[in-house]
Amino acid sequence: MNYIDPQNVISPRDCVSNVEVLYDGGADSVSLAKIAWEGKDCFAIRWNVAKREWNDPKKQEGIKQCVGMPTSRGYPVWFVLPEEMLDTTSSLWKEIFKNRARDITH
Repeated sequence: MNYIDPQNVISPRDCVSNVEVLYDGGADSVSLAKIAWEGKDCFAIRWNVAKREWNDPKKQEGIKQCVGMPTSRGYPVWFVLPEEMLDTTSSLWKEIFKNRARDITH
């Protein structure tokens, strides 16, 4: 399947700049990038091909390019990961681990 090079995912233009692709897993996977979002460095992720695109004959044949997921108004965009997701000592992760431990014991 023909998907958009994650290096070229720069929408919305007033928010995204300096895209540095750290991982491109191809059509079956995700891409991870370090980007500047509104001038602040962060990490972002996206699916290279959205689930629904796999059923589109024109996209399967390469006639149309896959835009992946997430999108906004038909343009591929990044999902910016909250900083707390990258710090396993953050209150977010403490809550996740606490809930996970509770789920395992019940």
